[in-house]
Amino acid sequence: MIEIRVSGAVQGVGFRPSVYAAAHALGLSGTVINSRAGVTICIDGGFADAEKLMADIRRRLPAPARIDHMEMTQRRGGGFDGFRILQSRDEGEIPTDVTPDIAICPECLNDIRTQGRRHGYPLTNCTHCGPRFSIVRTLPYDRANTTMSRFAMCSDCRREYDDPLDRRHHAQPTACNLCGPKMRMTMPCGRVIEDYDEIVAATNAELDSGRLVLSKSLGGYNIMADAASVQALHDLRQLKRRPRKPFALMAADVAAVRRIAEVSDAEKDALESWRAPIVVLRARKGALLREVAPGCATVGIMLPYMAFQHSLCGDGRLLAVTSANLPGEPIMTDDNEALDYARCHGLACVSYDRDIANRLDDSLVRIVDGRQRLMRRSRGYVPEPLHTDADCSGIMAAGADITSQWALGRSNDIIQSPYIGTLLEVGCERAYMESYRRLSALYHFAPRMVVTDMHPGYASRRLGRDIAESTGAEVLEMQHHHAHAVSVMADLQLDGEVLALILDGTGYGIDGTIWGAELLRCTRTDFERLAHGMPLPMPGGNKASLEPWRMAASWVWSATGSLHALPRRLRKHVGAEKLAIVEQMLRRGLNSPLSSGAGRLFDAVAALLGIAYSNGYESEAPILLEGCAHGARTAQPYPIDADNPLDLTPMLLAILRDIGRGCSDCDVAARFHATYAQAWCRVIVKAAGQTGLRRIVMSGGVMQNALLSSRLRQSLEDAGLEVCLPERVCLGDGCIPVGQMLFGAEKLKAQKYA
Repeated sequence: MIEIRVSGAVQGVGFRPSVYAAAHALGLSGTVINSRAGVTICIDGGFADAEKLMADIRRRLPAPARIDHMEMTQRRGGGFDGFRILQSRDEGEIPTDVTPDIAICPECLNDIRTQGRRHGYPLTNCTHCGPRFSIVRTLPYDRANTTMSRFAMCSDCRREYDDPLDRRHHAQPTACNLCGPKMRMTMPCGRVIEDYDEIVAATNAELDSGRLVLSKSLGGYNIMADAASVQALHDLRQLKRRPRKPFALMAADVAAVRRIAEVSDAEKDALESWRAPIVVLRARKGALLREVAPGCATVGIMLPYMAFQHSLCGDGRLLAVTSANLPGEPIMTDDNEALDYARCHGLACVSYDRDIANRLDDSLVRIVDGRQRLMRRSRGYVPEPLHTDADCSGIMAAGADITSQWALGRSNDIIQSPYIGTLLEVGCERAYMESYRRLSALYHFAPRMVVTDMHPGYASRRLGRDIAESTGAEVLEMQHHHAHAVSVMADLQLDGEVLALILDGTGYGIDGTIWGAELLRCTRTDFERLAHGMPLPMPGGNKASLEPWRMAASWVWSATGSLHALPRRLRKHVGAEKLAIVEQMLRRGLNSPLSSGAGRLFDAVAALLGIAYSNGYESEAPILLEGCAHGARTAQPYPIDADNPLDLTPMLLAILRDIGRGCSDCDVAARFHATYAQAWCRVIVKAAGQTGLRRIVMSGGVMQNALLSSRLRQSLEDAGLEVCLPERVCLGDGCIPVGQMLFGAEKLKAQKYA
């Protein structure tokens, strides 16, 4: 017989039924069983039969499944009677994973249109699609351990569930109109609608009238508006208290997306993937973009991932979609809370009576140079583990405060929490601890070590220490930008020494100052700071990150000793009184901590150009600056000091001259990007020559700037360096727990062998 061992994403994704169907079609006898490493297949026959089987399996592979490695070995034995799916032996020792939630598949959409007992049933799903992590309460992932436990399957659903040749074989949320959860719509007047076709019609009528609708998605409640209605978008901004922050759009298909944005092949693949994230795309100009994403050159768009969403996006309708939450709270999941919220604001509420066990925001990605870069990791990605070559057992990584996530370690896997939000709000702190309790219970996790950021003011550090104190776990601290670097090493399984360029907004340095633009020489456990961006005072402290004009004033004052060279438009906007106060703060060093953060430099240039004087949402000024640069006619770098490339004073003086001469803002923005990239490239190439290190990892929130990261990568590769950017972890602070986890694992390993 031939034994085939397969590893990868092959458990909990309908892989064994695919093997069964392929073997049945080829008339092969044998068995398939889950194993510690993945799946083991045994067949009567030779290597040729095994090759045919694997070829057929690959053809039938469910979208979430992935084969990473396959090994065929000839063994003694065989004589199987037909082909069978075996129950796993020693199941308590076999890693049991939960698949991320999966967008509804075309077959289930067709069933909703054509299948008798599923006709018009919006919660139809199968092994290849539907809720997973959002409904699981405990492991193993069986129906009894999910929020589907109270819905007993009818005889027809049970027959499908038990049939290995049916695509609903062991699909835990399997249901139909006869036995599954029900959808309902509560109108502002209190009338309740339960017929699905009527719900769709009533929702469309609300949207057509320019009204907002509250709707329950897979991981929480969303608020939807017709993106073509200026009044609806205005009302949505009022309700959400976000006057400028872009909204995501939902479109029926890629053809509809192409009417409002440019879509490359890689972006099309991301949009249509089973993960269904929001994809940041280059927008086409028009009134729609001005309302949905004011001032931006990009727009975030996703395709429907639930049947109800497909029903609303027909006939070319574009929906503006955002999470529903109370101020300072994470996305809403409780049905009663959602109904109260809808009543309070006069909204229609569309819901269903299957509970959400784990809250999930929509994920956000961007394609840069043909490769996916994660910006927010949640629905469709969590809790898919990141496999490493280190033993992470018993380690809890507390993460950071902005775009907060945490992680737990299990064997060689890093399991990241969903995106939580910003821990500046008490509600998000509660969500953080709720997430920790739920995932810890789900994976039977108890920490022996907690790794936190070293920033003394971080809520994540405090929460991590509280967890450690309550469990008796050891506490370890890690520098923020070192964590950024090591997260890339974890993602790509890099060992040894690397150079690391981290361009970020804020990170607490080992010298007690604010870091944010660092070139590190580092390993998984240690680092040396080789170079850094020029430190600038932040007048007003954190106010300077909210009001970029303060950083513009700081940079001009640091370079010239006064504020006289500030552009006239900035002076007029801010006013003489405020500028005088800031100048006094700078002269006396009052409440003006030094920061080398790259984000603050981008803020300053955006303010000098009059693009943004305040950040109404995180990174607004840098986002608008990048968008402005795309309209440039030239991107010729400004002169820099060859002996000290990171002293950007010559560039500042050139920018001020160009502004005074009335040069195009777009040209100045593009030249700034080019100069900043060139300055760092010179520093890195020199460091590579001095250290002999040819591999450089890049991370940090500023690296989400596609124009900058693309130029850096190309220039460094042209210089013969190997550039490593993350693919499975975020560039921003969502990656911090991954770096902390690998750091902790290596520290524990060193203790073990000390």
